[in-house]
Amino acid sequence: MQFRHKIVLALAAMFMAVSCITVDKKLGEGMIPGNQNLPVNVAVIDLPVQLKSSQPLQTTSSSEGAFGAIRTPEYGLVEFSTVADVYPTYTGWDFGSDAVVKGAYLLANVSAVYSPIDEQEGIPQQVFVHRTFKNVDSITVYNNSFTAADYDPTPLNTGEVMYFGGDSLKIHLDLAYAQELLTATKAERDTVSLFVKRFKGLLIRTNTPEEGIYGGRENLLNFGMGALYLTINFQPTWEEGLARKDTLVSFNYGMDYCLNISSYESNKLQTEEPLEELQIEGGAGLKPFISKDDLKQAIDTWKAKEGLAGKDIIVAKGALVFPFEMPENLDMTTYPGSLYPCIREYDTTHKANFFYPASDISADGMSLGTVNRSLCEYRMDIPSLIQDFVSMEAYELDDLKHNIWIMPTISETDSYYGATTHSIESTTYYTGKLNGNKTKSEKGGPKLYLVYSVLQ
Repeated sequence: MQFRHKIVLALAAMFMAVSCITVDKKLGEGMIPGNQNLPVNVAVIDLPVQLKSSQPLQTTSSSEGAFGAIRTPEYGLVEFSTVADVYPTYTGWDFGSDAVVKGAYLLANVSAVYSPIDEQEGIPQQVFVHRTFKNVDSITVYNNSFTAADYDPTPLNTGEVMYFGGDSLKIHLDLAYAQELLTATKAERDTVSLFVKRFKGLLIRTNTPEEGIYGGRENLLNFGMGALYLTINFQPTWEEGLARKDTLVSFNYGMDYCLNISSYESNKLQTEEPLEELQIEGGAGLKPFISKDDLKQAIDTWKAKEGLAGKDIIVAKGALVFPFEMPENLDMTTYPGSLYPCIREYDTTHKANFFYPASDISADGMSLGTVNRSLCEYRMDIPSLIQDFVSMEAYELDDLKHNIWIMPTISETDSYYGATTHSIESTTYYTGKLNGNKTKSEKGGPKLYLVYSVLQ
């Protein structure tokens, strides 16, 4: 018992000794040079925004082929068509002699339909299939890479084909075209590239809504699920005395990808003048556009006003904020789910300029432009891009990398590896309205929010 009391007293004495240690909180004070103290500052700058077409836009797709037409009072007519090459499902096929096509049709799955007017998702559209005069390849990558001169004006479909927005599309084709496919040489039957080089592909489109009638529909084919089916009667030649046979043969519609073609009457709405409203379209339609020269001038004006010209500024956060007014019916189904600043880069594979989201989209902790319905805004963080405008001279800014389009984007996460990729959403025809520089709304127009420090 006495031994236990001694231990308790010893422990108490030890804790008392520790608790009497004083901490000098001024230790190290003055060791950091004054020119390395970085006070944090905040600035808000009005964004100079124009309205500009995003054509030409890369529109190859390995997932969806778009066809249809929509006319609206705000944007006018937009038309979609999809092009893909045709090639045999199996190489090396041999149908003996005197093969005759008895029937031919194109069958494709439709993954989604879109209409700006809900009641028109089931409207009838007349569908046409045309034979193309050129292939889909590494050169034909833009929404305007195919023109009317690149396909036969006479449709291949037999009779009138009416499509009502269902989940599949079946089109009976001209037998003469199908018969021609059977004239492929042995080399062309054995080698897909040779077959495609000769027979090219097919373009799918719809009729155009009449002038003054608004509405329409965009239809999205499930790429890779379409095929041509030919019913053939032929004379087998691998043995003597065999009777003629019937068989069904298939040709795939689309190799590695398809190309989605689109045209827009809204091009006439492009302007460099400040607007009360900023229209935004999906695909290669109208987008808010920030000229590198205008943004550089706005930032230099702010620097001069704050006495920061010639000083080293570190941008911790640079956010573009685009407010909008909630539609009166609260329906935002036509608005993009996310918007993000996009720039152009030279693609060495296709030897063409492609749109890409600014690189900040892949950084941790960034606001990625997801629509905020509570605050009625899109917020997009691009600190490294804004750092260029703060630090570089005007002549150092690049036309490709520093002109900014605000575009719909899509994020996809690999379920196995967990990696997330971000890309342009070039297929769906979104529409929406954002506040412009001349807005009368209390929310104001587009702004650049800066969090920065100045090196002393």
